[in-house]
Order: sequence, then C-alpha cells, then structure tokens
Amino acid sequence: MDNMRHSWTHHHESGQILLITLLVLTIATTVVLSLIGRTTTDVSISNQIAESSRAFSAAEAGIEASLKSGTTGVQTLSGATSFDVQRADIGNAAGIYQFPKKVVKGTTETLWLVDHNANGSLDEHPTFTASSLDLCWSSESTIPAMEVTVLYKTAPPTSEYRVAKGAYDPDPDGARRSANNFSTVTAATGGCGVGTNTTYRQRITFGSFFPVIDPTSDTLLMLRVQPVYSDAAIVVSTVAPLPLQGTQITSTGSSGTGVSRKIVVFQQFRSPPSIFDSVIYSQGSF
Repeated sequence: MDNMRHSWTHHHESGQILLITLLVLTIATTVVLSLIGRTTTDVSISNQIAESSRAFSAAEAGIEASLKSGTTGVQTLSGATSFDVQRADIGNAAGIYQFPKKVVKGTTETLWLVDHNANGSLDEHPTFTASSLDLCWSSESTIPAMEVTVLYKTAPPTSEYRVAKGAYDPDPDGARRSANNFSTVTAATGGCGVGTNTTYRQRITFGSFFPVIDPTSDTLLMLRVQPVYSDAAIVVSTVAPLPLQGTQITSTGSSGTGVSRKIVVFQQFRSPPSIFDSVIYSQGSF
C-alpha cells in the first residue's frame, strides 16, 4: 500500500513539473516573439524615416537648384534618389488671384500692377489698365477689416509718384466703423465666388479716389493690402490680366524605393516692408 501511495505521489509531482515547464516555455516563447515583432517594426519604421529623409533632401535639392539657376524637370542624384522640379507663373492672368498664405493682421501684402524688368526693377508704363478690381477676404471669429494703399505715377508731363488710401470694414452693426471711420464694404456675403473661401468683397474703383486715378494714362504701380483686427485670406478678382507676381516652384523628391516628398515655394518679387505704408500717408506728390 505504501509503495502504491509513493508511486502516485511521484507521478503527480512529475505531472506538475511538466505543466510548469510548459507554462514557462509558453511565456518565454510569447516574450521572444513579441521582442522579435517589435524589433522588426522598429527596423521598418527606421527604414521609412530614412527613406523619407532621403526623399525630402532630394526635394530640397530641387528647390535650391531651381532658385539658383531656374532648373526644371527630373534629375537623378546619388543613391538612386531624384527630384522633379516644375515652375509656374503666379498671376499673369485674369480671373482669381489668391495670395499664397493667410495674411497676418498688421502685415502687408503687395499686388503688383506693373511688369518687372529682368533685373527686378519696375517697368513704369501702364500695364494694368482696368478701371477697377475686386478685393475679397475671409470671415474670421473676429471680423477683419482691410486697409488699401494704391501707389501710382501720374501721366506726363507731371510724372509724379502719388499714393491713394482706402479703408473698409464689414462690421455688421456699424459700431466699429463709427470709431474707425472706415467705409462699408461693397458686399458682406459671397466674396469673390464659390471656391475662394472669402465672404467680404470691396470693389476698388480707381476713378473714385481724389485726385482721380486714370489707369489708362497714369501708371498703377502696386496695390498694398493690410488686414486689421484679424488675420485674413485675401483674394483679388479681375477682368483684365494681372502682371506677373512671381513664380511657384514645386519640387518632388524620390528616395528610389517609392517614397516621395513634395516642397512648394512661392518666389515673389521683392516689396517694401509694412512700415512703408505708415510712412507714406499723403495722396499728393512725394
């Protein structure tokens, strides 16, 4: 009887050891597989980051080459990386022109109304000769107003440089306009049309300034716009072609393994700083 009890106890303990051993092996296998999977994932992420970095560097190289020498098209770099650069005019057409980015309140954007010479100087001859243009801007949580400055050169024989100013506030109840003396806007809905993401529209009629500006004989040099009270997306709509405003450069870099990255740069003509509009205040000759 004792021998039978001893034999049963021995087999029972052996069975427990086997179960514990299997459990330990299962846990160990799970941990090892988890570590292998994590390592594989980490390696994959590292490869993706490296390929993305190569593609981005190639795109940057394309931008630098285009800014330096006007390069366009596909060029292959070392290690099978490459870039494809395209250049497109900004402006130089009638219709809708949108400033490349939302304009920060208190800063000024320039819309050129004359052509530029090859050396960057202004070709001071009447170029944009339409009697008016529409200036539109977005609705924001704080309603933006807009200050406008028109710089122009009178027709011969005076040939004087002059400036005209206007200020427009779409404030719905008029309380703000009573304090700032801005004019109301042409339209407080609709902006420059569907797809422009604008709400307010002001028609800038050059003949309404005093002295009267005649775009067919006077030379319109530039239109300067500055949001007040809030940042704003700004759009201009014209029936006549605008002069060239600059160049949009798009560079797509490829790592050679299917990963690509794109960089877009807007190369606009140089314009005076925002303080220029605060210094120039008279519509008379200067």
